[in-house]
Amino acid sequence: MMMLNNEDRYLFKFAWKSIRRNAGRSFFIGFSVSLAVMIAVWVIAFFDGMNSQIEEAVVNTNTGFFQMQDPLYAQSTDSSAPLVFTPGLAKKLSAAPVSAVSPELILDGNITTPEGATGLLVIGMEPSLHKKLIPIDQHIISGKFLTSADEYGVVIGKELATLFKFKVGDQLILNYQDKLGELRSEILNIHGIYHYNSKGFEKRFVYVNQKTWQQIFLNEDTGKILFNRVTTLVPSLDYEPILRDRIAGTNLKLRSWKDLNPEMAVVLEFHDGMIKFFFLIIAITITMTILTPVRMLWQERFKELKMMNVIGVSVSKFWKIGIFEIILMIGLSATFSTILLTAIIGTQSRHGINFSFLSEGIPIERAGIKLPGIIYPQLNPQQILITFLFVVFVLSISYIFSIYRTLSKLEVE
Repeated sequence: MMMLNNEDRYLFKFAWKSIRRNAGRSFFIGFSVSLAVMIAVWVIAFFDGMNSQIEEAVVNTNTGFFQMQDPLYAQSTDSSAPLVFTPGLAKKLSAAPVSAVSPELILDGNITTPEGATGLLVIGMEPSLHKKLIPIDQHIISGKFLTSADEYGVVIGKELATLFKFKVGDQLILNYQDKLGELRSEILNIHGIYHYNSKGFEKRFVYVNQKTWQQIFLNEDTGKILFNRVTTLVPSLDYEPILRDRIAGTNLKLRSWKDLNPEMAVVLEFHDGMIKFFFLIIAITITMTILTPVRMLWQERFKELKMMNVIGVSVSKFWKIGIFEIILMIGLSATFSTILLTAIIGTQSRHGINFSFLSEGIPIERAGIKLPGIIYPQLNPQQILITFLFVVFVLSISYIFSIYRTLSKLEVE
């Protein structure tokens, strides 16, 4: 207001009085704009939150955001040619933005007991490094986690222990093929039982240290840390170019979690498509909801504008009044939107939206991944800005079009 001259201040006050005089219609327009912003942002926040939780669930299944795999394992999941995790490679791969790095050896096996049979994925890891990748050690419900010195010790999941009636101290007979392709059986001592992630995860994943894995598969302990894959944690998939640069000049193959779990990647792509579809529908609704009442508002002012024009008020001043109204309506709508977003999405982002009743409280699993039962919407400042700018654009165009049509009619008469 301090930047306006006396005439503009008067026109600004006139615009404010016009909004107040048509309080019902002005409130409807402002509320429509605010509601449109809130709905658009809520839909995006809901799916962003769901996608983030699904991604976190996949990453926490010992997948990580990215894996650097040795060429043979990357091509055929053949574990017989592991590479050495040298200090130089460790330093290169573990530097920021990487928050955790775990060299792992992978072996497919199975167990057969009177209670039944099942396939297992035996992961040979370095305990001190793997603890930073996923917190299995913090979810031990019986026994203890492994150390680097343990020989022929294994940590299994609660679901596997329940199904096959295993307890800490029992022996697990693992059937597998060694490096030479020979069928073998090995006795592993159960040191701990963990309860983490999904039932499918607990049933399939068992952990041994590097020393044990090398002895049962390679028939020797090399004394070195080997890997078929190096699993890493980074803030997001956006850091792929950095990791590619770090393995440039090596034969390592970079795989993201989307490459490793294409089924869940399709789910997230479907959600992204839903966001775009909802945004398109909301955009059309916003346009029609704002344009129609704004046109009616200015059509109702025709006689008032005609009288003002007769007493010498120029068309340029009508345009200024309209522009001031746009500014005021944007300000009011922004205030309403902020209140709605804070009250609704702000609360839901802390407490979540519980959908577990749809499955009667039973966790839903897809591809071994436990889908979230409680969704926490995730506000994205960039999406809020884009949505609000779009609404402001539609509001401005609606006012400009309505003013132009009304003033064109005024000039004709």
